[in-house]
Amino acid sequence: MWHFSKTVSSRMAPSTSRRHSNLILALRKSPSSPVPVEAVLTSVAHAMSGVSNRKKLLVGVSGGRDSMVLLHALLGAGFKNLVVCHLDHTLRGRSSDADARLVVSEARRAGLRVEHAKARTAEFAASEKKSLELAARELRMAFFEECAAREKTKILVLAHHADDQVETCLFNFLRGTGAAGLGGIKPVSQLGKLTVHRPLLGVTRTQIEDFRKRHKVRFREDASNAGLEHTRNKLRHRVMPLLSEIMGESYSSAILRASEILRGEEEWMSSLVPECPAELSCKDLRGMPPALRSRVILRWLRERGVPEVGYAETRRVLSLLDTVNGPSKVNLRGNHHARRRSGVLFLESEGA
Repeated sequence: MWHFSKTVSSRMAPSTSRRHSNLILALRKSPSSPVPVEAVLTSVAHAMSGVSNRKKLLVGVSGGRDSMVLLHALLGAGFKNLVVCHLDHTLRGRSSDADARLVVSEARRAGLRVEHAKARTAEFAASEKKSLELAARELRMAFFEECAAREKTKILVLAHHADDQVETCLFNFLRGTGAAGLGGIKPVSQLGKLTVHRPLLGVTRTQIEDFRKRHKVRFREDASNAGLEHTRNKLRHRVMPLLSEIMGESYSSAILRASEILRGEEEWMSSLVPECPAELSCKDLRGMPPALRSRVILRWLRERGVPEVGYAETRRVLSLLDTVNGPSKVNLRGNHHARRRSGVLFLESEGA
């Protein structure tokens, strides 16, 4: 993509540091050992048990606490064929440069291959009329896909953890999402041709910090995470501590349990959604149960590249089925439009 600068790939001679050997020993401790088995290591080992430690894995590493701990935990769990992928969004000046230096330094110390690139995120967001957050996410995923093609692998590992899951479920609930949003982040999901694993979803931010301190994992603090300009930051720093004070710390366990139940139910309901052709029959849609009809529209929009599809966008498209009072065209994000003509719904894109 023209939004990426030249990617730097490098590898140092493979080596297993004493630190990572100690992590492997910690993982092998028996239950009777006076040294407890670490939650981070056991979570990673369990979540990645279906993946051979000989396979080449891409690891998304920003330089922050979570991703740096993930990298060290994967090494400690015996995964050595790792490619560290770092995308600099060029949004934080010298701080971004320092993040990249740390990531490259730690990867080289472990003898790992590095994929490092810069993205003109603000420019991309402006040209595509997207939010910075969405633009950054799209560029990041495009970068991972490019890395996967270069490295000839289809597995990506990311550092989302249990607190991220609680935050995501709460955020989606407050936005009025359906079961898919309330199910939160999937432990394993598909991103195009990539299979994405999130082995830290079973551990909390506190457990990650304990691991970091014990093993002296270096990381970079993103000052923007502490700010209250963004809604998710307000949720993290104001709402979640208040919920913990009112409901006790177990509130997060209840949310995680509910999200797991909803995720399973959503997977079953989504399996009932038929294949979506380019044009949808209005008559067929009207004959479906409302829950199935909404899921068909949701899948139809997502498969055709409409960004940030949710309840509002789905309802807008469903309004096209009302031939008496409804519109014949609705606008969607990303310069897409849904139209009704001659009894079918179809999508148009500006510039297509």
